[in-house]
Amino acid sequence: MITSIAQLCREKGVKPEATIYGQSSRQMLDFQIVSGDFYRFVQKENGKYALRYKECVEIFDFPMLSRLLLPLRHVNAPLQHKLPYFTAGMSDIAEKMSAGEQMAVEGGPCLFGTDEVMAEVLRKDGTSALFDYNTGKSYLVHGEPDRTHDFREFVTAHAGQIAAVHFQNRKKGLTLQEWLFVKYPFEVAKAVSAPLVIPIPDMSYVKYLDAVLKDVDKKVRQNALEEFRAVGYEISRLYLELIARMRDLYREVCCEVVHERETRLCQKFYEARSPFMERNKILRGLTGIPEKLESIKDYVSMPALPYYLFGIRNVIEVDSMDETDSFRKCRKAHKGSLTLACILLPELLSGDQVHTIFDAPWERKEYGNYVVE
Repeated sequence: MITSIAQLCREKGVKPEATIYGQSSRQMLDFQIVSGDFYRFVQKENGKYALRYKECVEIFDFPMLSRLLLPLRHVNAPLQHKLPYFTAGMSDIAEKMSAGEQMAVEGGPCLFGTDEVMAEVLRKDGTSALFDYNTGKSYLVHGEPDRTHDFREFVTAHAGQIAAVHFQNRKKGLTLQEWLFVKYPFEVAKAVSAPLVIPIPDMSYVKYLDAVLKDVDKKVRQNALEEFRAVGYEISRLYLELIARMRDLYREVCCEVVHERETRLCQKFYEARSPFMERNKILRGLTGIPEKLESIKDYVSMPALPYYLFGIRNVIEVDSMDETDSFRKCRKAHKGSLTLACILLPELLSGDQVHTIFDAPWERKEYGNYVVE
């Protein structure tokens, strides 16, 4: 659904003046948020009501956020006074910072979105099926979605008949949203004088494909993984180039980037997270789809990367609000070892005002519609 704080107030019968948003800007109150309906109002200590999302994070405007953690007043990013911020744990981080403890920041965009990477599955009888790799949905020859098929289910059902799997990279650049989701972690890291870790999850996408192809002919599987890695590396290069430019702009921020070709960092990541993520009670809560387990294990543990890599126990995740569940699960897995807070940003609507940029059709991505500064 598409909603806003103002709309949620109307729908739930709560007057704006009875909420913490009484002094918020009109732009922030009307900002279009794309999400499921997982909101409820909770009463704060001052008697005012605040919106809570997924029983995990609460929504604040930028002045409220900067009052929770004073150094954030120095953040200077596009849209910062228009965005609603989905946050948790900021008071704990402020307390740790006041005590002189070291901070770190983690965050960054997904590898690619909807309608950017296509997977073509060829069968031995000469027939083929085309899928969007992000959604898993198949497409008819004329390009219209065919909701009767799913990539994972199709490959599983026809594993013995698959002759090849090929991939087409349609991603021709980075979007405004992807730029923003790199910009914000740098801004927050600069403001709180903290190192930054940005994961580029190409390895997670490969893990999912590897699991989906587990019953396919070994040679076909190897060729498909090699071809997909080439696509993933080509897209990763776009982010690495942007991050390199950001490093020049934010010379005071020490930034590490974790991706598949950084084998040393990946190995350290996997080894350090093992005591937290390999427990049965944590694994059972990750996913009911076996093929997704290893990739979701990555997403859930990535917010803790500064702890794994540097031993820093106070981390602010700056990411998409779509990572709310991952944040919650990560915090649960590291309870007692890590103080994890988050500043999660809403996804931006594309020009059609229906889809987010992430989920928009290819022609609505508006690649390069930003200025690196």
